[in-house]
Amino acid sequence: MSELIFYNKYIDRKPIRVDFDDINYPKYVENIMGKNTPAHLDVVGNLELLNLNMARLGFCGSRKSSIKGLKILADCAIQASQQKQDIAVVSGNAAGADFEAHFNCLNKARGKTILVLPEGINNFRIRKDLKSVWDWERVLVISQFQPNVPWKQYNAMIRNELIVALCRAVIVLEAGDKGGTLDAGRKAINLKIPLYVIEHEDMPDSASGNKMLIRESAKMLGENRSARVTNLKEFFEYMKNNNFPENYPQKELSFPD
Repeated sequence: MSELIFYNKYIDRKPIRVDFDDINYPKYVENIMGKNTPAHLDVVGNLELLNLNMARLGFCGSRKSSIKGLKILADCAIQASQQKQDIAVVSGNAAGADFEAHFNCLNKARGKTILVLPEGINNFRIRKDLKSVWDWERVLVISQFQPNVPWKQYNAMIRNELIVALCRAVIVLEAGDKGGTLDAGRKAINLKIPLYVIEHEDMPDSASGNKMLIRESAKMLGENRSARVTNLKEFFEYMKNNNFPENYPQKELSFPD
């Protein structure tokens, strides 16, 4: 790992760079992304969240998710943070669905989360509504871009592949018939990372792409109607049984203290 001259006036921690040839670069990212593997990862926070034994769960959804969709996502993130198994919620630090995933995870005492940025790490700031639950011991912020690169829609699409590659499995909330959420779901399918799609009764028009992803091999996550929550029992059993995607290596990272 190497230190660069980072300057981020919005946070009190200094990022570090993990280069591709560093011993602690997450090998599973290279195995999954192949030629698209980032040359480096700029990171700040708890590096242990990159270890192979951490069950990372990705959430993908729109900035304009429906109220119903955001409630569903909040429920799923809370369920993940309440598991006895160590699960880190991974999302893209955008407004809407991403925010709900990060916030509801951190709002629980054991919840851990990874924020994958669509810009350089020098432009990162903790969202105002996250500050009350922020805990650097339970957070890792990652960027694959040069430190001063600004937000660009194109980069947001690029970072979706890294979100997927970091995860043991991915849940899609509301995918439209085009756009970033549908793209993220298809990236999961193409990269052979297990994809789960929310499918409750009366899903809004903003979820028109969900059925498309199910037809393309995603698994459906239905509703426990008596409890009015998403039925994640089978999903958590999958995570608990240490079922790794076929392109994950079976060796943990060992970061220095």
